[in-house]
Amino acid sequence: MKFEEIFENAIKVMMRIILYLLASIVMLIIIFQLGKLVLNLKDILFELVKTNESSKKAIVSVLNLFILIEFFRGILSYFEFDRLKLSYITDAALVFVIREIMIALFYKHIDLNMSIAYSIIILSLATLRTLSIIYTPDKEKIEKDFKK
Repeated sequence: MKFEEIFENAIKVMMRIILYLLASIVMLIIIFQLGKLVLNLKDILFELVKTNESSKKAIVSVLNLFILIEFFRGILSYFEFDRLKLSYITDAALVFVIREIMIALFYKHIDLNMSIAYSIIILSLATLRTLSIIYTPDKEKIEKDFKK
C-alpha cells in the first residue's frame, strides 16, 4: 500500500469515528429534548392558571426536535453514501429558518426587513436544494454508465 492510500483510509476511519460520536451526542440531545417536551406538556395539562408561557416552551421544544432530527438524518446519510449529502444539510437549514419564522410569528416579533431577509434565505436554500437534487453525483454516474 502506498502512503497516500494509508493516509486516506486513516482519514475515513477518523471521519467515521467522529460522526459516530456526533450521531450519539445528537441522539442523546433528542432524547433529552423529548423528555423536556413531556415535562412541559405535563405543566400545560395540569396547570391551574392557564398561561401562554408553558405552551410557548412546548412549541419551541417541538420545533427544536424537528431541527435535531434533520441534523441526525444528515449525519446518518454519511454512513449510507460515504459523503455528506447537500440535500440533507439544506433540509436542516430550511427547517431551522422556518422554525425561526414560526417563533417570530408566534411571539409577534417580525418586521418587514426580517420578512424580506427570511424570504431571500428560503429562496436561496430552496434553489440550492433543487440544484442538489438535479445535479446529484449518483444520478450523473448512472447516466454515464447508461450511455456506455
